[in-house]
Amino acid sequence: METDEPKSEARTHMKVFVTGATGFVGSWVVAEFIRQYPEAQLVCLVRPTSNLRWLQHQPVILFTGSLTDPESLLPALEGVDYVLHIAGVTKALHIADYYRGNVAATQNLLEAVYRAAPDVQKVVHISSQAAVGPSPSPEPIDESHPCHPITDYGKSKLESEKIARQWMDRLPITILRPPAVYGPRDTDVFQVFKNLKWGIELKIGGREQWVSIIHVFDLARGIVLAATHPASAGETYFVCNDDVYPWSHITRLLQQIIGKKAVTLSIPYPIAYGAAAIIEAVAYLRRKPTILNRQKMREVRQPYWGISNRKIKQQLGFRQSISLEEGLRQTFQWYLEQGWL
Repeated sequence: METDEPKSEARTHMKVFVTGATGFVGSWVVAEFIRQYPEAQLVCLVRPTSNLRWLQHQPVILFTGSLTDPESLLPALEGVDYVLHIAGVTKALHIADYYRGNVAATQNLLEAVYRAAPDVQKVVHISSQAAVGPSPSPEPIDESHPCHPITDYGKSKLESEKIARQWMDRLPITILRPPAVYGPRDTDVFQVFKNLKWGIELKIGGREQWVSIIHVFDLARGIVLAATHPASAGETYFVCNDDVYPWSHITRLLQQIIGKKAVTLSIPYPIAYGAAAIIEAVAYLRRKPTILNRQKMREVRQPYWGISNRKIKQQLGFRQSISLEEGLRQTFQWYLEQGWL
């Protein structure tokens, strides 16, 4: 991946601390940081139970600690130049889990950074479009739009942003809000690929939905850029593709890429909501949270989820480098190669 942004003022010999590095987005951010700054020392926070498959071949330092315990983070944060806070709870069995994993964790991390590395150059906090909530029309909203999250996940991400802003007078913090993220290693949007491969398109409700989206490679570039660009401190940015897409356009492109015409199954919203409640109950009994829950149905019911990347383009020079069609094609190919499809 070639980048078209001017090189920032980041040093090549620098220490970077990453939370969420074992996950879908975090693992690609690690790879992108190493690609741009091969001399950088990356310290990745892991748990004893973390699956390390995406980090196995990366030249990183694995540090075992917990975001629930600020003291455990201090040794790894000493002398750090950049902190990338990518970890977060996106699905949970209890509402409290969102606040523990997104709000308290952010407070604990920033407290530890301030104690161990008060001269840190940048902390990047990854929030979400969900913190803002749906947009009122197909016209993409910008960062000045009032926040009205409609799920507990979104509310917890908004609270985590408030924590980050409370620390901005002491630490150089940048907040990024990505929309739906897709690409190799993703398991959420993957379900859409899987359904279409089977020849089925699930459509909930009768209305078209307009969405913003971003390929994980472009998001990774955006995160590295926000970290290393001196002008990003104290700012909040949406980071997404240039266009807002009708969902039918995305699924039509995917059908062309897969080479299979799908049968559309239209599910009335009340039935979908009821099914989500059952799936949620089963997940609770199995003690395994699911993203297919009643709160997700609330999001699906909203017709507009459009955001603008104008601010991050103008202020930091961010550019979308992967077209929607290219990204979907590349992701589909990866799923095939990995045997996921």
